[in-house]
Amino acid sequence: MKKNHYIGVDISKKTIDVAVYKKESVKNNTLCEIFFNSPEGFKEMKKWLRKHAVSLTDSLFCMEATGHYTYELCLFLEQQKVAYSVQSPLHLKRSFGLTHGKSDKVDAYRIAYYAYLHREDIKYSKLASHNVQTLKSLIAERKSLVVEIARCKAQLKEFGIHTPHSGTIERTKALKKFLEDQVETIEKEMHQTIEADEQLKTNYNLLLSIDGIGSVNAINTIIATHNFEMFDNARQYASYIGVAPFEHTSGTSVRGRTHVEAGAKMLKADLTGAVRSCINHDKEIKKYYERKIAEGKAYGVVANAIKFKLLLRMFAIIKRQSPFVRKPAYLI
Repeated sequence: MKKNHYIGVDISKKTIDVAVYKKESVKNNTLCEIFFNSPEGFKEMKKWLRKHAVSLTDSLFCMEATGHYTYELCLFLEQQKVAYSVQSPLHLKRSFGLTHGKSDKVDAYRIAYYAYLHREDIKYSKLASHNVQTLKSLIAERKSLVVEIARCKAQLKEFGIHTPHSGTIERTKALKKFLEDQVETIEKEMHQTIEADEQLKTNYNLLLSIDGIGSVNAINTIIATHNFEMFDNARQYASYIGVAPFEHTSGTSVRGRTHVEAGAKMLKADLTGAVRSCINHDKEIKKYYERKIAEGKAYGVVANAIKFKLLLRMFAIIKRQSPFVRKPAYLI
């Protein structure tokens, strides 16, 4: 849907720089102002826009994804029923091309201009549901604790070689046990959150029907896709996490190879365990893996292709709302 005003927002922890792009304007007279990144600041922004005859309902806001710094503004815009789009910082940077000079004001203008240029096909954003946001917070907490547990395990392994003071060993063991208990508590909270939401529960159980997809990958995918509302198909999501291959044949050194765009690398990395499980337990995937390795393909290339196959399965079963069913040829 076309809008009359395209508003770019450069977001930092305490402030936001807001620029309004109008087709007839030039950089020197483009509306631009700075506000606090808070509900009070957003109200001041609304007054400022109204003063300059910029209607919120006839505007499209565009901003970089900056984690929780973006959340309050998105919440305000949704409450005001205003269209907005949150874009990948890397995608915006590449779209700007070669640029000279940098400031928050200039960046806000560039984002506004980007929104105008891509007005025909830009995808509007929306916040995830409360339960999906809860899952996102819990799994981030779990991930940090798992890192600490791994550190404790490494220390205990070192202690077996060097044998430090016994009290140090006991305290490290106690810390490891405490962290493991916390992870167990978090996992219970995640499953309680899923059980309380019928659609989350349905999609979660559908994902678990796929060989290799466990609880962590299922929850990660639900969070990243806003319970499969943010992406239309598997290829879009694969592009986002850096799994979908794109041809890259410029120059002789890379001719014939493929290049995967940078994406949400942790989501891609978490699928590595699913790949290993599939190679060991899924006859279809195992046969595919062995054939490609025999052809001389590198393990990383084959693993990436398997990750894409898993994403195709995920989106297929969610779309049809029925569990994964293995092909008859591989049931033997």
